Amino acid sequence: MRKSIFFILLAAAALFMGCSEESPYSGYHANFIFDGTISPYNQARTPGQYICVRRGANIGQFRLTDARGNTTVEQISEIYMQQGVFHYGLGGLIIGTPSAYGEGALMVYDWACPNCELEKYRVSIDYVMGYATCPKCGVKFDLNSGGIAIEGKSDPLMRYRVIDNGSTVIVQN
Repeated sequence: MRKSIFFILLAAAALFMGCSEESPYSGYHANFIFDGTISPYNQARTPGQYICVRRGANIGQFRLTDARGNTTVEQISEIYMQQGVFHYGLGGLIIGTPSAYGEGALMVYDWACPNCELEKYRVSIDYVMGYATCPKCGVKFDLNSGGIAIEGKSDPLMRYRVIDNGSTVIVQN
């Protein structure tokens, strides 16, 4: 009897060890909601185009950088403020449609370098080529190919889950 219980526990442990596949999603908290049909958010739906968002300097604001690199400060609506909805991962969010995946496949990456893993080391975005480069360690990432490192050694950019119903887009972990 004891041997059979031992083998059952051993089999269960082996089963759980086989399920330890690493998640492709970041462990940092992200929750951002936007209407993907209006400008500048709709730019993220064009293959090879990216917008970036991060918290603003003041409470109730966030900074949005459009696909041309222009930055504006946006006000969070009172409803979302009361709900405490917006969280921007570690360094902010890079939202776009990689050209390698075609129309409609939104991807969201963390704006912080996964190698340096600090909020202040946001990757700089080459909006024309779709590359992101860390100013500290120099690793270059290809946003159009899943955020993989193409120069230097690093894990890919951290990703966040996307729920897209055609108009409203929800980014969350």
